[in-house]
Amino acid sequence: MTASASAVPRPSDRPAEAGVPTLAADATLRFVRDGYAFGIRGYREVGADAFRTRLMGRSVVVARGAEAAHVFGAGGFRRSGAIPRSTMHLLQDEGSVQTLEGEQHRERRALMSEFAEGGRGTLVSLFRSEWEAEVEKSVGVRVQLLDLASVALARAALRWVGLALPAAEEKEIAADLRSMIDRAASVGPPNWAARARRRRMEDWAGGLIDDARARGENITIVGRLAHHEEGGRRLDTAVAAVELLNLLRPVVAVARFVAFAAHALHHHPDWKARVGEGAESSTRWMADEVRRFYPFFPVIGGVATDPFRLHGVDFPTGQWMLLDLYGTDHSPHLWRQPDAFDPFRFADASPKAIVAQGAGEGLGAHRCPGELATSDLIAAALSLLVSGRPYEVPIQDLRISLRRTPARPESGMAVIFA
Repeated sequence: MTASASAVPRPSDRPAEAGVPTLAADATLRFVRDGYAFGIRGYREVGADAFRTRLMGRSVVVARGAEAAHVFGAGGFRRSGAIPRSTMHLLQDEGSVQTLEGEQHRERRALMSEFAEGGRGTLVSLFRSEWEAEVEKSVGVRVQLLDLASVALARAALRWVGLALPAAEEKEIAADLRSMIDRAASVGPPNWAARARRRRMEDWAGGLIDDARARGENITIVGRLAHHEEGGRRLDTAVAAVELLNLLRPVVAVARFVAFAAHALHHHPDWKARVGEGAESSTRWMADEVRRFYPFFPVIGGVATDPFRLHGVDFPTGQWMLLDLYGTDHSPHLWRQPDAFDPFRFADASPKAIVAQGAGEGLGAHRCPGELATSDLIAAALSLLVSGRPYEVPIQDLRISLRRTPARPESGMAVIFA
């Protein structure tokens, strides 16, 4: 991959689309086969940035790009019924902020954004400390950075929300949270096992909420969730527990970006040198390019609660739509040389156009509340990997399959700290 300066054109710079063509009568097997590349291959085949097809027998519109993100991010879509229940339970669950609509969604999202954005400096500081502690325990041993980062991030997240737990319990919680991410796209026994762990975590989180209420504790994030009111009533214990997990789980999910960051440093030593020089801009550009370039989750889905218009075509209430996150982050209409890893593009392009975790502020209204914290955590990880304890990257399988969801380096990005 080569590096060259690039920028994000404005949505008006992209070519006009001639409607929304049909890809195939049913593309379920193609979706399973192609994974993250499903949309990109479909757009190439139909010659447009959106297409209609059927998945699992249901009519769906699959789309990428600025217009699709604006349509999806402007509201008028519900998440319920838009993704399989097996995935829904692990990543969102009923009653959480992602499943709400209208004023209730805005109020809950404001609370979650306050936690995620207001406390991100504390979270990053905690992550640095936990990372360094985990690294010191791993000196001389081959360790997967995906595993190490998951534990460090989980411990940082627990302290961030106001919890101090025994080390063994924290490690178990880290494994439970990670299972929700690892098995979100799986089916059968692996998914069932992850959902059983999820139910155990919900019971644990509900106990914390009840305890905070009994003690009148409303200072920590756990306490504030416990006493938060909507419509003059405190959140149901189960809903507050789900939202607590919605703060913890995404932090642990950043471990994948940490592994991807190390992967990028290994394959782009020139950028390792730039980060090592200490320029904050270089570190931030690389963190943003890691979020854009590497595969996180492939799509987000919604079912239209209002009619919507996309590429000149009117769609009715009830239409299922998938916003292609990976395809948008690799769209040639938004990014020059999208398949090149090029942090320099952010010298004159906005990271708000990245949609790895949602519609993106630059493209739609439903930006992930944790997006800024995620970028900060990746930047911190880059700094720690470059300027912290030295390590070597042993021979391993560093391929990243676009058929695996969620994606990861096949080896987990193994290193040996000196």
